[in-house]
Amino acid sequence: MLRNPRSIFSAYAVLVVVTRMVVTWAMAITLLVFLSATRPAAAQAATEYGHVVTGNSAGVGGLSNKINSTLSPDKKPASVRTADKPAAVATGAESNPEDANRRALEQRAGQDAAKLNLKSVPAKAVVRIDGKPVGRTPLLISLAPGVYKIEMEGPLMEFGKLQLDLSPKQTREIELPLSAAPRYPSHIELP
Repeated sequence: MLRNPRSIFSAYAVLVVVTRMVVTWAMAITLLVFLSATRPAAAQAATEYGHVVTGNSAGVGGLSNKINSTLSPDKKPASVRTADKPAAVATGAESNPEDANRRALEQRAGQDAAKLNLKSVPAKAVVRIDGKPVGRTPLLISLAPGVYKIEMEGPLMEFGKLQLDLSPKQTREIELPLSAAPRYPSHIELP
């Protein structure tokens, strides 16, 4: 069938080109599957664990900015509202779970909102209200009157917590000293 060298060379060239095209398409499909699976996984982790993806755990600082810049290089990271820095207006695509949790609490606050100024020693601690991360200290937030569980985790895993009862239109300033993390857990909570 292919007896002359020219036809053998042509057949080999076609085989090489087709093989390369198949490999290129396979790599492109694999890359698309990987990229499409990465974003929902990061969003799911942010929803379920909050602090893991947003970089609020000790030793993971800035991870969310790295993840966001890798996945969406054209978008800027959302800002965090503190007492000395107001939050920038962020679109839904730019906001992180902390911003969403804080906005949800402030929207429920209503006209009788209490103002809470949270500080910690050391500063830059992650603040969780009723288990949901809402920002880093120093933090100024408006909350509806009621009882809240406030937890703070410092940059070196120092920890502090308190239960707070807020009255209507009350203004409170809380400075919570954080204690060093225990070497071993003192108790374990199962969900």
